[in-house]
Amino acid sequence: MKQLRFTTCKPQMMGMVGRALTIPNKKGELIKSTTKAGGAFIHGDAEEIAGYDIPIILDGDLAQFDQPEDKQDILMMLPTGDHPCIAKFTPTPHALSEDCYLITLKK
Repeated sequence: MKQLRFTTCKPQMMGMVGRALTIPNKKGELIKSTTKAGGAFIHGDAEEIAGYDIPIILDGDLAQFDQPEDKQDILMMLPTGDHPCIAKFTPTPHALSEDCYLITLKK
């Protein structure tokens, strides 16, 4: 299973997505596997480093989100460096919003 790589953008208004902060020299394909949740957010220490909570998926296999945390291979790529991360499935407590993944730094 291919490593999932993502970046973010500079903060935008109301959750909009701008231009990616970084693009790898060798960008691979994005494998759009079916996942348990419809979206993801950068959270906690990872959000502090990134400066924004909206990930921009660059390449790799989205199925990484549903792997056990110790098997996940997820990398946040920023101009300041690369940071290994994990994603936690987070069901929402009400029907008005969808389940999501919270992406945090791997400890």
